[in-house]
Amino acid sequence: MNISFLGEVPEWSNGTVSKTVVHFVYRGFESHPLRHFEFMPASTLSVCREAFRRNRFPALVLQSAAGVILLLYFLVPATRPAFEEIGALKNRHGYLFSALSTMMFGGLVSWSVLLYRGRIPKGQVWAQFVFFLVFWAVQGLMVDTLYRLQGHWFGQDNDPVTLFKKVLLDQGPYNILYATPVSMCFYAWKDAGFSVSRAWEGLRGDFAHRYWTIMVSAWIIWIPAVTMIYSLPADLQIPLFNLVVCFFTLVLAFVSRVETPQVSDE
Repeated sequence: MNISFLGEVPEWSNGTVSKTVVHFVYRGFESHPLRHFEFMPASTLSVCREAFRRNRFPALVLQSAAGVILLLYFLVPATRPAFEEIGALKNRHGYLFSALSTMMFGGLVSWSVLLYRGRIPKGQVWAQFVFFLVFWAVQGLMVDTLYRLQGHWFGQDNDPVTLFKKVLLDQGPYNILYATPVSMCFYAWKDAGFSVSRAWEGLRGDFAHRYWTIMVSAWIIWIPAVTMIYSLPADLQIPLFNLVVCFFTLVLAFVSRVETPQVSDE
């Protein structure tokens, strides 16, 4: 899943996340000279280059971190009890675990980092707090549902064919048709001061460019990440997803430049 929108949108890039995913970070709604809608950007190649440039370091760090967790699980028997305890917790609480853990690792961490770095307008601190918690709780439920359905459809084996099917569905239809556009719209609404009209005005100017930059960014980061997530047993997939999202948020906080929030306090 793509989680490209993990914050106000420093420049990366954020997610989601997250799956929905930070995502290049999407920088709010500036005034754009282009005011007509076009489905494809002028140069797909330039979008790919931009996405790769912005995301190569976060992708390398995140994929390395996920790889370490995978190696610990499969190659270090001493770590198995800890993994099994986390898996048992997930099994006991099901969707509640997914909602609360993703709300904490994706939402609370994102909000805290943005607040600490001064990227939330003072008048919107608590409104954005609620936004992040609710948005990421819902994302946790959606991702858990996706993982469960794929386990039902394709099984829980981690052979190459099964992994390919799951990654293809995750980063194909799910990401392209749901995760990325939904995340874009909700984060646009947040960045526009929770104004639907301002959000629409900001999106319509260069929707295609933003969409494809975020999609390419998501694929660079999340295709390797979800491959590793689907390699684990079903009860450990959400926990690893949450760790990747959390670590992604922290990495972006350090690699993105500091910017003044675009929305006024009014």
